[in-house]
Amino acid sequence: MTLNRRTFNKNALLFLMGSALQPILQGCRTPTRTTPPRNLLPTVNETVQGAIAGLSPDTELLIPTFLGNDQRRFYGRGIPQGLNLLDKFALGTGRTRVGTSWRTWSGAGWTGQPTLTRDQGKVYLTLGAYDHSFRKIDIETNEVIWRYQFDDVIKGTASLYIDEKASEENRIVILQGSRLGIQNSLDSAGPIPSFRALSFRTGEELWKLDIRKTASYSRDNDSSALDLGNGILFNAGENGIGYFLNSDTNTATLKSGIGQPQILGEVQLYEAGDSLRQGGNIVTESSPARLGNQLFIASGSGHIYGINLENKEIIWDFFTGSDIDGSVVISQDNKLFCAIERQYIPGQGGVFKLDPSQPEEKAVNWFFPTGNRNFSGWEGGIIGSVALNDEYNPTGEFPALFAITAIDGYLYIGSQTQTTGEKVKGPWFKEEYDTPLILFKTNIGGSISTPIFTEGNKLIAAGYNGVYLFDLHWEETQGNRSNAVSNQRGEFYRLKVEQSGHFLPGISFESTPIVWDGVVRICARDGWMYSLG
Repeated sequence: MTLNRRTFNKNALLFLMGSALQPILQGCRTPTRTTPPRNLLPTVNETVQGAIAGLSPDTELLIPTFLGNDQRRFYGRGIPQGLNLLDKFALGTGRTRVGTSWRTWSGAGWTGQPTLTRDQGKVYLTLGAYDHSFRKIDIETNEVIWRYQFDDVIKGTASLYIDEKASEENRIVILQGSRLGIQNSLDSAGPIPSFRALSFRTGEELWKLDIRKTASYSRDNDSSALDLGNGILFNAGENGIGYFLNSDTNTATLKSGIGQPQILGEVQLYEAGDSLRQGGNIVTESSPARLGNQLFIASGSGHIYGINLENKEIIWDFFTGSDIDGSVVISQDNKLFCAIERQYIPGQGGVFKLDPSQPEEKAVNWFFPTGNRNFSGWEGGIIGSVALNDEYNPTGEFPALFAITAIDGYLYIGSQTQTTGEKVKGPWFKEEYDTPLILFKTNIGGSISTPIFTEGNKLIAAGYNGVYLFDLHWEETQGNRSNAVSNQRGEFYRLKVEQSGHFLPGISFESTPIVWDGVVRICARDGWMYSLG
């Protein structure tokens, strides 16, 4: 596998404050490349574990970003008992421009996952949709508290954080991206503010970020940003630039006619040759994940990058050459699960499990290829992200699982740790890798959604043929028998999977669901958000 080496110059110099888990980022473009640190510390995720310091006890960021936490593996709480329709909410339709033609899109699409916040005793859902509207909704009544209008369809998933320096009414901040604006084109001379900050409590706009023109053919923003602590945010635009932003909304200033956040530094998430090879399709649509003092992000330029947060250097670069849309997901044992689309490469897309403590050429633990299939413009592989059961198996009582839905039409559930002993060819046919043990496989139709595990050993998967609910039953067995996998204590289990629900077959779901208090919420392309239970 060919590895591209990167260097970065110094943009800014900031002071390292606080612990290693919450570093102040330093700008960089250095003439040398450093070896990745071998001791990657787990991140404390305060947004899920409890109320944020400084807020009232009944204020809590419950599901504050895409896939729930900094490691992109939390999907909500409660045990769904079925997929019966409990309620639905109209999201409407909106127009957008694709190339030279106009399209009308309904509902919400990829990644389209709602976020949840408890504030002053009530739980609110926040969500952007294709009707250009971002809404704050009381989940008990479906009442819209406020609505903010973007100037194009909204894609991706919001992120929320606490601005400790803001006034009380603006302390909870929403970050959301959109398409570039129906009045704009890629070559528009003015700013294209397709990433914005809103006040959670008031719905007022706090700032807009200009996603400037680069070698990429997009100026949209799909990625869900991360709050890195100590006043720093990280967001990736589809222009292939990773932005380090000041989280203090009071530091926003008027620039190019709009109030913009302070940019503390940038990293370029592509090589010059990537744009030539892929015709400008070097967009970053995935969301960053955090492991200690590093960020990991997959780029549409074909790279999975590791960024050191102390000096803001890209210090790790696993190159696949394929478009990558899915976000890097980090397991409890500090491994990266990376979904690979089949585009621009011979061979097959699928899932890499990588060890970021190793050099790139030694980082692959295993590779699982999915079937090649032409479906709605895709050629195979995985568009969504990998799901892990880690948050719902914290003591390791049951074996560690991953799940994916693929363009080939199948839902796969496999072991994170156990391999088959067989070798498979990776992308480009240049390397052979171990392959994981697949415990369950069923055809649910093509999908770009990310499946989710839930409490009670259940799994929800959605795609272009509706929403599915599966019950996962563990049967203890003796010894390492066929299709048996072990837990952390060395006890062996077999997995039996039973489909227990199917909602709206034939309706397209591209978004990723959440679960709260056992209720499943998911957006569809038919113009509605559904509550199921």
